[in-house]
Amino acid sequence: MTCDVAGRTGLLEILSWARPHDSSVEIAFCREFLDKIPGMMSDPFGNRMLTIGDDPRIAWSCHVDTVARRGGYQEVTIDRDGIAHLAKGKAGMSLGADDGVGVWIMLNMIAAQRPGLYLFHRGEEQGCLGSSWLQKHNVAVLENIDAAIAFDRAGYSDVITHQSFGRTCSDAFAQSLAFALNRLDHDFRYEPDDTGVFTDTNEYAGIVPECTNLSVGYHNQHGPRETLDIAHCEKLLAAMLKLDASTLVIERDPSIHEDDRWGSFGGPRSYRSYHDEYTDAVSEYPHLAARILEELGFPLDDFRMAMWEEDMHGDGPYRPLMLS
Repeated sequence: MTCDVAGRTGLLEILSWARPHDSSVEIAFCREFLDKIPGMMSDPFGNRMLTIGDDPRIAWSCHVDTVARRGGYQEVTIDRDGIAHLAKGKAGMSLGADDGVGVWIMLNMIAAQRPGLYLFHRGEEQGCLGSSWLQKHNVAVLENIDAAIAFDRAGYSDVITHQSFGRTCSDAFAQSLAFALNRLDHDFRYEPDDTGVFTDTNEYAGIVPECTNLSVGYHNQHGPRETLDIAHCEKLLAAMLKLDASTLVIERDPSIHEDDRWGSFGGPRSYRSYHDEYTDAVSEYPHLAARILEELGFPLDDFRMAMWEEDMHGDGPYRPLMLS
């Protein structure tokens, strides 16, 4: 590796690159941080991947794009409590810890030669474009993979068991991963969580037995108030450098679709019934809702397209976009 991504300096360097999907900054970022690594490959969509070890059974996942109205350098500061944030937060911009943290952790795991298939996806914030392309056109990459673990989740404690696909990993796997991490750092409180949304690992749930996302310490993602607990990131990286993946329980059958949570695809609860409270709140405070959408960087054209699709399809399936 030619880029020094070690320590807080490396993490802050990654966070200083605001890189919306398909921007020149995203392209430059991949060339600088990924393409110089020996053995790194790129598929036709631009996803990067690297294999370490013989016949790895675990895929490590992150995404290279961030939510940003424009690409370029952004100043990141750390307060006295060790919380990173934008020095000057502006509407449409974000810290990019989602998923700069995942990139940082995986690059350091590569530097330590930890075994696994490393997947750096493009276009996650635009609807998991890179992972969707991979599972449609290059699924052979995932052969013999037992688990896909993404470093792409807010908070401190979640090991995700469900996403918009429905169940994406077994409780046994989530519990075994949480137990292993908690043993490695007694400050951790990881546990299974069934409130996942729509991320890259969701795209692999029909192929890979266990697909999950881990909380990495960011909060308020996708907007100018996004923050990151640096100490949690450092502790999680230290744990990943010691994790014995052979202890993880592989139980789920990916050929069986268990849609046993909220019903984005026709399960027990519809999107509309699940979010009646939001509908009432938005109706009461429409200007506040509009300001929040603007600060999150959600394009007006995308909102108008969603309105058109709602008019055309009514209560049809809904695929959430920028929610990781």
